[in-house]
Amino acid sequence: MRINSAIIIALITLLIGFFSKQPYIWIPLSVLISGLIDLCTRRWVVSDELGLWIKTSALLKLLLAFIGFYAMLGQIICIGLIIWWFVF
Repeated sequence: MRINSAIIIALITLLIGFFSKQPYIWIPLSVLISGLIDLCTRRWVVSDELGLWIKTSALLKLLLAFIGFYAMLGQIICIGLIIWWFVF
């Protein structure tokens, strides 16, 4: 398993915010969790296999795809949060 950029950016943002006692620590924490979920489930989400319960499997893949999308957008949010913390 390789670490993706969402995990690295969220972890750096979380550490910067924690050690400088900044608000909104929950944002990089949620991006970190979603990045870990995305990392562990990405192969299954992009595969063609659905299993026996087709509707449930398709809904679960959709939910996991949204979590991956949040991890992708969360990288931008984390960089913006670092800029917000140091400018204001």
